[in-house]
Amino acid sequence: MIETINYADHVAHLDPMTGEGLLVLPLVADDIDPLGGMVTLQAAGWDHAIRDLNRRGWEPTEDDDGGTMHVGTTGDGRPVIGLYGREPITSEPSIEQAAESLRELLAVALVVTE
Repeated sequence: MIETINYADHVAHLDPMTGEGLLVLPLVADDIDPLGGMVTLQAAGWDHAIRDLNRRGWEPTEDDDGGTMHVGTTGDGRPVIGLYGREPITSEPSIEQAAESLRELLAVALVVTE
């Protein structure tokens, strides 16, 4: 069962069974710099979402270069990154379970597939 957590401008979709997850980021064009400084609303939202997800046992999935793994884009253009749960309910999900979980997550997150 997919769990969805709505933050101010980020949305996490998590599958605690397999440890697969996605984080839908906001559109960069919608960012606001309210104080004219270095911290924008989206940067503050990112920090809050990542702290909360970490507390819940989730963190961004790294790509081969050590950055966050970009999974795709929603129909309205928002980037989506991968998340993984440090302690999934199923300690070693099969490839089929992980693939099915990812398909469900992509559908819930409205990621456009080509």
